[in-house]
Amino acid sequence: MFASIALISCVSFLTWAFLACDAAITCSSGTTFDPETESCQCINSLCTMEEIESGKIFIAGLFDTTNNPEWEEHFNFAVSMINDHTDGWYDDILLDTDLETVVVNSDCNPKVAVSSYWDLKNQRGRALHGVVGCRCSGASIAVARIAGLENVPQVSMSSSSARLSDVDEFSSFFRMVAPDDSRGQVGGLVALLRSFGWDRVSVIMTDMQYTKDLATAFSNAWVGQQGSWIGDVAYSHTVSLTASGDVDKASIKQMLDGFPTDDPTINSRVIILIAHDHHAFEILEMAQQNNFQPDSIWVGTDAWSNRFPDDNSWMPSFPGYLGLVPYQYKGMENKNYLARFQAAQRSKGMDAITTLPTYAAETVDSLLSLATALSSLSPKQRREGDLVISALRNTTLAGVSGEIRFTAEGDRKNPRYTVLNFQDKAWVDVGSVGLTPDSAEINIDHICWAEAGCGVEPPLDKYDVPPIRLPSWVNVVIALCSLAIIFLGLKYWRSKEGKKKLKSSMTEMQQRINAMKDIDNELEDLDKQVEAAQRRKSSLLKKRADLQDVPNTWSTDTNETLVNVSPHDEQYWLVNDKLRETMGDAWISNVWRIQNHQLWNYYSFHKNRLAMTGVGHNEHLVFHGSSSLEPSIIYNDRQDGFMMQFSRKGFWGRGIYFAQKSDYSNSYSYKPGTDCSERPGAGSSEREMFLAKLLVGNEILMDINESASKAAECRELTVPPTDPQTGLKFNTVTGYTGGSQVWIVYENGRAYPDYLIRYYRGRRDPSRTPFMTKQEAMPDSKNHPTKTKSKAIPDLETGLGHSGSHASLPAPVPPPNAVTWEYYDAGWKPYDDAAQVKIDVGYQLYLTKKTANSGRVNIQSGSWTYEVDFTSMMQTNISHPNRTQRKIRQHVV
Repeated sequence: MFASIALISCVSFLTWAFLACDAAITCSSGTTFDPETESCQCINSLCTMEEIESGKIFIAGLFDTTNNPEWEEHFNFAVSMINDHTDGWYDDILLDTDLETVVVNSDCNPKVAVSSYWDLKNQRGRALHGVVGCRCSGASIAVARIAGLENVPQVSMSSSSARLSDVDEFSSFFRMVAPDDSRGQVGGLVALLRSFGWDRVSVIMTDMQYTKDLATAFSNAWVGQQGSWIGDVAYSHTVSLTASGDVDKASIKQMLDGFPTDDPTINSRVIILIAHDHHAFEILEMAQQNNFQPDSIWVGTDAWSNRFPDDNSWMPSFPGYLGLVPYQYKGMENKNYLARFQAAQRSKGMDAITTLPTYAAETVDSLLSLATALSSLSPKQRREGDLVISALRNTTLAGVSGEIRFTAEGDRKNPRYTVLNFQDKAWVDVGSVGLTPDSAEINIDHICWAEAGCGVEPPLDKYDVPPIRLPSWVNVVIALCSLAIIFLGLKYWRSKEGKKKLKSSMTEMQQRINAMKDIDNELEDLDKQVEAAQRRKSSLLKKRADLQDVPNTWSTDTNETLVNVSPHDEQYWLVNDKLRETMGDAWISNVWRIQNHQLWNYYSFHKNRLAMTGVGHNEHLVFHGSSSLEPSIIYNDRQDGFMMQFSRKGFWGRGIYFAQKSDYSNSYSYKPGTDCSERPGAGSSEREMFLAKLLVGNEILMDINESASKAAECRELTVPPTDPQTGLKFNTVTGYTGGSQVWIVYENGRAYPDYLIRYYRGRRDPSRTPFMTKQEAMPDSKNHPTKTKSKAIPDLETGLGHSGSHASLPAPVPPPNAVTWEYYDAGWKPYDDAAQVKIDVGYQLYLTKKTANSGRVNIQSGSWTYEVDFTSMMQTNISHPNRTQRKIRQHVV
């Protein structure tokens, strides 16, 4: 209680002090200056009501604008994209709201940060909706204490002090990083060292509170026994600082001299250096100049890793430094944001950056997480800080820095760290690590070690201990004992019994040696067989890929993946008709056929796999909108195409969604820009979506409208449920939403992006869509579908089950255009051309009673075989274990 009173008194004093420094305060709309409180206050709640009715949100950015001006640039760029709900970048966030922001300097100083925050609050006359910042932990701690009094959520991009995990003291604080203890950077550092098999290190730190706290946390996590592993610190030293804040060179010299380099039994090759970059490089430079332990492995924290000294002339090409920094995510969201930022820079005539600056991605994600939490609430609820904090705590987001989730303490959940190695005066990414040794994914071949070289096994943490030199009298005693043992051995050997036992032992030993030789020979033969089998397997896989059929619509005179489809091509109008089935006001600007051989082979592999498991592939032609994902990421991929890694959680959980109707996928279509690299620039009203082939396989209908519990069950799906008849999981989940049937798959490789369609809606623009109909574009084409030639009919005898000759029967002909055979599946649907011919010929034979089993005929569709019974006018899927039945009819137009 007394602590709270003291804090409030402190805040009141700061308020008076800040206002005294600047009496001329400019109040925002809906507020007026109150001389009694010397701050801006709402006029009869007018400002609050104005905010609620307008839906505006006000977020402040508290950045170190002196040392990191680039963070402000990325913050403002992200704000502009969030407010633009047509650019395809998180368009579903804050649809009803204008996001207003202001950036102020917080420096890395608690006093400056609190002053900046308090000025903003006084000018507005009410609490902010949220705060992004600060950079340093000290500044964040100061602001978080004041913001927490009004339940204002604060999200920091880089503050990592373990103190900020105290949810009782900092209840409204969140961050894009984990704390500097075993739950974060320290845990990652321990996991990295243990992954190399090391258990003995030295620890060097500078005399600062941050570095000493971090060193203490490391020692607590490292020293002691954990299972069979025991961590040990060989030597530790705190380097003093001068009054001006520089490192004391005499203290560095004392540290280097104090290392137990003359005692390999306790010394370590691995040295943990915990210091800020300007201090760390002074220490490393002095160690280099003194030729201190040249094969040392210096391991750095985020405070100096991935940074550089002002003068690097003293640095060797391969000093063997290892560094740990927050995970440098290179996924699709990161690439997408970087590409948009680069395009914005080029449009201003600036040179585009190649990679995002340190913590730029975390800055953008700090804003995104706040905006996402606020977007989930109504305008009125957004004024309730506890509701915003609760929404933020439950936020899950695919961000620019990777997946964003928070722990109960507001820390980033499941942190991961990038491992860097200093080579040729540059930091090189060599892998990553989580919080456990088995989480490490390190490319050992890419690491260069001091003295040892590159691409070799990690050096040991301990030095070899030379053999102990014994006094001369000890050697005499050993010699005498050895002579005594030899004498006794000879005496025993001379005895008859001794000879027998010795012979038996030698025989047994020889047998064991022979047996081991036989095993070694057999193992060598097996290794050769395995190697030969692997070579054969690779050869067969290559031959299989070379023999893999591709669609007959593909062009053979080009190696391009994206092939333009002309309006004079039959495929253009097939795509056009499919698109306009449910979107009659849509007009095609461009159609591209995707000819990706590797992706088609992978798709065909899954098609064959379904057939081999006894499940028909059940192929559908469906639509897919990629939302904010650039379509080229999908059609240029050489392995998966549509990937689960880019999926988001929907009504049926996290999966890849496809729709029967184009008007449904229109809501998720991609908005191309003016520069699409392989594709021409698009107009402002144009969108893009895929027409894809989908292997549905064995599907299950899950109705989200059945009940609230069923809807909740569907939202948590990560794989399809199990088919009780087969004991295997269904291949696909299907359902209905937005007036369309949708299919959801939970694995890669089951869909192929057949066509990419660029279209617009409204009035036809002749410059983009020169032909309104197929007849205009292809005047020589006919309106009826292409007839199946008679060569497709001979296997009809097998389908009818007739064993005799049909030489005397007239040649079967296709049914007339006015007659169509249809089956009922959620509406009457026509059979394909080949099936039309077989069914009609079978029906004619049935009418003339000229076959032994004239009432039935078998047809093939995809991998399924159906029996059509004209006596009951039903079809049965005779190759499916359920033997599904459907009604059929002969429809006369």
